[in-house]
Amino acid sequence: MAAARVPLSLYVHWPYCSFLCKFCAFSKARVPSQGVDHEWITNALIKELRTSLAPHKDKELRSIYFGGGTPSLSLPRNIGRIIDAANKLVPLTADAEVTLESNPTLAEVAKMRDFKQAGVNRYSIGIQTLDDESLRKMGRLHTGAEGLAAVDRAKTLFPGRVTFDMIFGFESQTLRQWQAELETALNHADRHISIYQLTVEPGTPLFRDQRAQRVVLPSDDVQAQMYEMTVDMCRARGFRHYEVSSYASHSSAESMHNKGYWHGQQWVGIGPSAHSRFTDPVSGRRISSVRIPDTRRWVQQCESVGHGTGKELVVGDAEAKQEAVVFGLRMLDGISDQCFMGISGGQPLKSYLCMDRVQYYIDEGHLLWHAPTACLAPTERGLQVIDTILLEIIP
Repeated sequence: MAAARVPLSLYVHWPYCSFLCKFCAFSKARVPSQGVDHEWITNALIKELRTSLAPHKDKELRSIYFGGGTPSLSLPRNIGRIIDAANKLVPLTADAEVTLESNPTLAEVAKMRDFKQAGVNRYSIGIQTLDDESLRKMGRLHTGAEGLAAVDRAKTLFPGRVTFDMIFGFESQTLRQWQAELETALNHADRHISIYQLTVEPGTPLFRDQRAQRVVLPSDDVQAQMYEMTVDMCRARGFRHYEVSSYASHSSAESMHNKGYWHGQQWVGIGPSAHSRFTDPVSGRRISSVRIPDTRRWVQQCESVGHGTGKELVVGDAEAKQEAVVFGLRMLDGISDQCFMGISGGQPLKSYLCMDRVQYYIDEGHLLWHAPTACLAPTERGLQVIDTILLEIIP
């Protein structure tokens, strides 16, 4: 009997956006004034893909995720070329998840069917908020109504496999306003929704506006109430809070790609600024790499040497164990001893973690230890403050 193939995920970074949101800290660039040279960027992506996936031919692709930037600005035929090139090198599983991020502008909505024909089977829409004034202030080009229309359209093409992003904590937002907005969003939701608290990242226009007191966001107490309301309202609609910012009405709707990250599985990232984590097939060492962030420099290096890697490091045992706990405890299912020992070289969780602090948070109702499965998991209360807990339980 043939040995089971090791699962692998592929992340594809499309660097361009038609507008730059004030809160976004991701690597991206505005579409050039002369437009995007689609063949130039796609050829570089495929060249890097072939170089990067060649050492992993004995694995199987469980997921492909097109992120950015705004990958729905790309041409559907080029998305299909990338999927086909990946499948020829590392075979896609029969149930592989292929996600594409999109904005709900009319031009991008018009391409949904073509993206499906190209091989995309899961659609992620960046709505962020339904409030038109907040959308305008954040630099978005769509309205709340257009966002909901995009979700409804996507559900006809990708039934059961549509997700969209919402953010709470915008300027002057009240608890009652968020409640009404979330109610409307849930009325349109498919089987998955991602809901984030607005984060003010250094270097963003929002950070500068807040520091200059041009923007006043809801207080920490109000945002905590918004978070608790979000969990309660989603639960009442049958959406399980399976990860810090993710809700699904059925386990089959949970993001396979993101769960691969959280379970410590291997992934290869291609495109400007893309990150990778994989085990080198020759040395057996766990590798962390990041591509060059500047798009033109990245393309030039892809053309000359076949990839745009800017930095590559060996992940040490201490870092690998810490990552496993940090990512594992983002999920309500937590991290099992079996999963941890596969990364730690056989060291059990209880001998790695600061168990006196773990026990304290168990007693306080923030963590659970499932003895039958030897699994450590956060409670709903614990998930809300998981960053604080991690600082205390990881040595």
